[in-house]
Amino acid sequence: PDHFSRCSEINRKGPAVVEDLAPMEAWAPKVFARKVEAPGTLVVDIRPYEAFGGQHIPGSIALDTGGNFATFAGWVLPPDADLALVARDRAEAEEAAVWLRRVGLDRIKGFLDGGIFAWLKAGLPGDRVTQISAHELKKMIKGKAGVTVVDVRSPGEFGGGHIKGAINIPAPDLRTKGRGLSKRAPIALLCGTGHRSSLGASLLKRRGFKDVRNVAGGWTGYVLSLIHISEPTRPY
Repeated sequence: PDHFSRCSEINRKGPAVVEDLAPMEAWAPKVFARKVEAPGTLVVDIRPYEAFGGQHIPGSIALDTGGNFATFAGWVLPPDADLALVARDRAEAEEAAVWLRRVGLDRIKGFLDGGIFAWLKAGLPGDRVTQISAHELKKMIKGKAGVTVVDVRSPGEFGGGHIKGAINIPAPDLRTKGRGLSKRAPIALLCGTGHRSSLGASLLKRRGFKDVRNVAGGWTGYVLSLIHISEPTRPY
């Protein structure tokens, strides 16, 4: 993870004192929209992945607090970026801010007051990631849609068993990898349960991929559906 390379230096110098940091502000939707236009600002959506899939702010990075939030935040969020959070409520945003600071991400500027409901009610643009079940994925694989399955688990997990024909690209690597993937053909992303694949989907959408789908329930649900399990092979 990216933050491992900077943690030693932060610990050597001593971290910022929390009470010296600027408080996280509550921004009304139109204020939020204006603030996040500033260069170097990232929108981080910390809601459950199914909520992110339903509607989110275009360009958001999905980091579900129900997953391994701090590790993946430290992995994919640059320390020099200003962060604007989308949460279900203030309490969720404040809890996420604590975890972000624990991995050296102190530039948390504000959160969306009223959440995505207030954003959409204000007439601002939304985006979505289609959530599909294991059974829907099976139909896509058997059909003529030409779906590409991208397994975003670690190489070790992938080597222990995966869907036949899947490509293994760990979620954080989708910031830059996958250049051979079509930006218009359907892509189904799969992890262990649906959290990392939601992150991967958000990273691909930021890069202009159009038809990105998240496999809800992930490999766990897929195995229990007893379909298309391959023998362990070397990862892609």
